[in-house]
Amino acid sequence: MKKTIITLLCSAFALASALGDPNADKPKTAPTKEEIAEKVKKHNEGAKKLGNEQDDLSADVQDLYEEQTDANVKKLLREVEIIMADATDRLEISKTDGTTIAIQTEVIEKIFEAAKKKQQSGGG
Repeated sequence: MKKTIITLLCSAFALASALGDPNADKPKTAPTKEEIAEKVKKHNEGAKKLGNEQDDLSADVQDLYEEQTDANVKKLLREVEIIMADATDRLEISKTDGTTIAIQTEVIEKIFEAAKKKQQSGGG
């Protein structure tokens, strides 16, 4: 069960950063003001939706934290919660710049590190 939740968390974060621009291969023409406004609206909606999903995943991390007995794993999961809160705050205001992506990457790295520590401590 715990491996499934950690895998789910990692997948959710990786998905957001792995999605590329679906229009990357299309020839570029100057967008109209209406097209720009629509893209900004979709971007804001997507960022807020991702922020809500991030908040839900943060609750899963909190549950994982409560179930742990290894102090090192608990420490890493507490750090994940703090970092995730920062990412959630940024996404809720549609801030999806390099800093937000770096924060998401840090979350993934910390979750991976916690999973390794858990496995090393015999919690498999």
